[in-house]
Amino acid sequence: MADPAAYDVVVVGAGSAGCALANRLSADPAVSVALLEAGGADDREAIRVPRRYFSLWGTDVDWGHVSTPQPGTAGRTHLMPRGRVLGGTSSLNGMVYLRGAASDYDGWAAAGCPGWEWTAVREAFAGLEAWQRPAVLAEHNLLSQAMVEAAVEAGLPHNPDFDDGTLDGAGWNKSTIVDGERFNAHLAFIAPIRDRPNLRVLTGIRVLGLAMDGARARGVVVRRDGGGTETIAAVETVLCAGAFDSPRILLCSGIGPAAHLEALGIEPVADLPVGENLIDHLLIGIVYDSRRPISDLNAYCTEGCAFARSTPDRHDCDIEISFAKEPHFAPETGDGVPRFTIIPGITRPKSRGTVRLTNADPDAPLAIDPNYFSHPDDMATMIRAVRLSREIGAQAALADWRLGEHFPGPATETDEQIARYVARDVSTWFHPVGTCRMGPGADAVVDPSLRVHGVAGLRVADASVMPDIVSVNTQAASTMIGWRAGDFVLG
Repeated sequence: MADPAAYDVVVVGAGSAGCALANRLSADPAVSVALLEAGGADDREAIRVPRRYFSLWGTDVDWGHVSTPQPGTAGRTHLMPRGRVLGGTSSLNGMVYLRGAASDYDGWAAAGCPGWEWTAVREAFAGLEAWQRPAVLAEHNLLSQAMVEAAVEAGLPHNPDFDDGTLDGAGWNKSTIVDGERFNAHLAFIAPIRDRPNLRVLTGIRVLGLAMDGARARGVVVRRDGGGTETIAAVETVLCAGAFDSPRILLCSGIGPAAHLEALGIEPVADLPVGENLIDHLLIGIVYDSRRPISDLNAYCTEGCAFARSTPDRHDCDIEISFAKEPHFAPETGDGVPRFTIIPGITRPKSRGTVRLTNADPDAPLAIDPNYFSHPDDMATMIRAVRLSREIGAQAALADWRLGEHFPGPATETDEQIARYVARDVSTWFHPVGTCRMGPGADAVVDPSLRVHGVAGLRVADASVMPDIVSVNTQAASTMIGWRAGDFVLG
């Protein structure tokens, strides 16, 4: 398809949300769609082989974002891998697929986002999953089976289906692995429809900002690989660039906090809280020495997990515990001892951070400040999650595997000791959301139909619009947001 004078819709970012949205929009032959991706093809072997996703971080398929130093994590900075390739972060993530709790989405609706309640998004999940095809892995590693059994022995119920809206318990999670290979968003939603005459997929397109006409977006200003800048015109532009780069594009275009923009010499177009409300999940590892060799079946793939409530009075789960057959978090020893990890994380954090420009240059690094553990309840919840994980590790189901706790070790016992260990070794789950918050009020960037407040012809449809983070891995919810955006754009 030749480039028209203007597309009906330009979708920025070929990640989970963008690929799902482009699929929905181009299903209408009367709608011309351009899907823009800064990176290139997703055809390298390390993308296809599930166990090799760590090797992709820090390469040319990763945007290479890094956080600011975090006082709550002993002053450390944190890598923030985000995909710069067809499929976006679905090309280099851990491939876990979980819809989330019904209460996650009912909470969005109650906070002023009608139409995002569980009954509505459940229908959207059903539609997109016909393309995404998430499934529980057909064969489970014996160690993973033992860890799920241990969680049940520790008092958690067995949960046969995490995707029915209730998370409590232990069981098998779905993943975006098909026939033993990663099945990213590009393969799921775009590869089968590349011959649609009204869809154009453009790679190597770096979006520098929006083409603004007063308070109306008329498309995007881009730089092609090896070329100069140009404008790709559109009747409507939808940003699906994620929780870091959707804010970057808006801020560079004069849409954001007026004081921040003026300080950088950018004329404000719309004074909106772009880049506020950054939320992320955190996790830590309890590593055990194993009595037995550990099979590499499903290596580096999360087969099973558990969800729990940190206190009896909670109405929803705020702890997720993953089971890994490898020694994550522990320092390298080279001693050849097989090890496995129980990985607790907090899924309803109260800490909030920001994404800011460092200067007006769209190529300049972002100032990403997740503000980890700025709210004291987050550390308290993490300590409870560590203690629950150790209860699971002590159960009879793991007796034939467990030789002893290798890291952080039994000497890390009091709340103060656990808190120091967490601050020193905690990692992000790489689930940034919330920086273009959806809602009706002054604290929101987009309305419940994902239109940017006060700017015509512009929407955001990705993880950045979540008013609060879902209590699971965020891939599925991000895809659903892109899928639902199709309803709003097409009307």
